[in-house]
Amino acid sequence: MPDVACATGGETFGAQAALLIIGAGAAGLCAALAAKEAGIEPIVIERDTVPSGSTALSAGLIPAAGTRFQRAKGIADSAASFAADIQRKARGEADPAIVEVVSRGAGPLVEWLAGGYGFPFDVVDNFNYPGHSALRMHGLPSRAGRELIDRLRSAAEANGIVILTGCLAERLFVASDNRVTGVEIARGDGTRERIGCNALVLACNGYGGNADLVRRFIPEMADALYFGHPGNRGDAVLWGEALGAQLAHLGAYQGHGSVATPHNILISWAVIMQGGIQVNAEGRRFCDESRGYSEQAVSGSSAAGYLSGNGLLTATVLGRLAGEAAAVLALHDSSRAAPTFRT
Repeated sequence: MPDVACATGGETFGAQAALLIIGAGAAGLCAALAAKEAGIEPIVIERDTVPSGSTALSAGLIPAAGTRFQRAKGIADSAASFAADIQRKARGEADPAIVEVVSRGAGPLVEWLAGGYGFPFDVVDNFNYPGHSALRMHGLPSRAGRELIDRLRSAAEANGIVILTGCLAERLFVASDNRVTGVEIARGDGTRERIGCNALVLACNGYGGNADLVRRFIPEMADALYFGHPGNRGDAVLWGEALGAQLAHLGAYQGHGSVATPHNILISWAVIMQGGIQVNAEGRRFCDESRGYSEQAVSGSSAAGYLSGNGLLTATVLGRLAGEAAAVLALHDSSRAAPTFRT
């Protein structure tokens, strides 16, 4: 459980950092690289022995607008169009200020990683994700998040950035003015260490791996299967709340409508976008899959189709792709049947 301790000024820190970053996922490593470029020496704290996080579980695709990679393929796109797509998909519920930052910042981020660190990005042009009005998914050759996180880690190491792996940040030391003065970490061998800092970045991802927080903020998904990195425990949320930060938009989440259980294999939504459909145990199509994989996760069930129950069998079936025969690609258990959907 993350903890906050009042700093008395008498704490002894074994080391001092200009900047501490908790989390060596894509966000944390990008923050570390940017800090290094600005002349700030960061230290990154990572609970895994090898940085991975949710990034490694993903396809490693970055949606970005107005990049040279798009222009090279004749794709017309803009940050304004990207922002409009986000708001349309979110039904206008997204914070406009955050949407503005994301839509305008994604393109320069991709260009920065490509130009400064040699990331060989390319625009995925053989399918598009629901909600995007332009082809803007940028990926690496393997189309795997593991490649993205490995390249980020390699770039950090090549630039002399210290990454303390196998270390769990458990406590923040906070002065009376809410300024964080340091952290206490626990190592895998049971030893503990205190590191002082001038500034702190929390790059801890979300809270999907914390059942209590899911029940608190997303009660309708309290019994759903969590298919993400176990380290996403909501530490940043809990620390922020303890420090008096305002919490907002914590009821939003991304579900995924094509996780094969109990094998826990993620079936790419490209299967659906290339003509796949989902059917129930009776072989009947029961929903409109084209809305998107997050919407599909809650279609016809309060628990994303992943609850254990009476064993409704749902399969993702690929009708025809590249001339291959149809194949059953994903199996799900659900607590109850969903309404029938027919074309």
